[in-house]
Amino acid sequence: MPKVSVIMTSYNKSDYVAKSIKSILAQTFPDFELLIMDDNSNEETLNEIRPFLKDSRVRFYKSDVSGVKERTEKTRYSALINQAIELAEGEYITYATDDNIYMPDRLKKMAHELDVHPEKDIIYSSSKTYHLNQQQEVVKETVRPANQVMWNAPCAVDHCSVMHRFSVLEKVKATFGSYWDESPEYYRIGDARFFWRVNHFYPLYPITEELDLNYITDQSIHFQLFEEEKNEFVRNLPPQQNCRDLRESLKKLRKG
Repeated sequence: MPKVSVIMTSYNKSDYVAKSIKSILAQTFPDFELLIMDDNSNEETLNEIRPFLKDSRVRFYKSDVSGVKERTEKTRYSALINQAIELAEGEYITYATDDNIYMPDRLKKMAHELDVHPEKDIIYSSSKTYHLNQQQEVVKETVRPANQVMWNAPCAVDHCSVMHRFSVLEKVKATFGSYWDESPEYYRIGDARFFWRVNHFYPLYPITEELDLNYITDQSIHFQLFEEEKNEFVRNLPPQQNCRDLRESLKKLRKG
């Protein structure tokens, strides 16, 4: 059984997905499996993924979802993650996307942190994000620091920067009925909703080092949601929940 299960979600990012997969398979830590959960991408993207499927560490799953109506009935990446969790064999769970790059020692450092600190159930690292324009030029660079124990993680931490024990998921599902919330009203902040659930029971412990790099492109959900001219996908989504309400809810919970 692998020590770590890496869950990667993928949809139509042919320019980035191969780089993301390579960064995971090149990790200095060998004891992991990679579950690539593809949401029925176009052939161009699938052609980028196929060469990696010969690697024994890779398990590949492709949905048959199609059409805007079906894609907006659930938060698709949350649904894919939930499916992957049921298949995962690792003691530790971590996440990636098709436009996310792992630093070479990411798995080694995060797994070691959980190994030597049994009191910590979920950890997160600092991460860097490049915002790209339609010409693929970097127009903004941001860093999410990891410098404090986090009891209010929604919208302050990215899911590609965390690793947690599988037992965290068992506690979440027992309480909320599922691991990740698939409600489409959380399409914009699906990981924030997951952390909202997690923070009912667990804080996130920091690793200050930057261990992953993210790209926000014109194909990213966040980019599409904030465009002035909404595309068909965005127009079919229900009104989106916001970070403020999740964070205020947790503040009230902590006050008792």
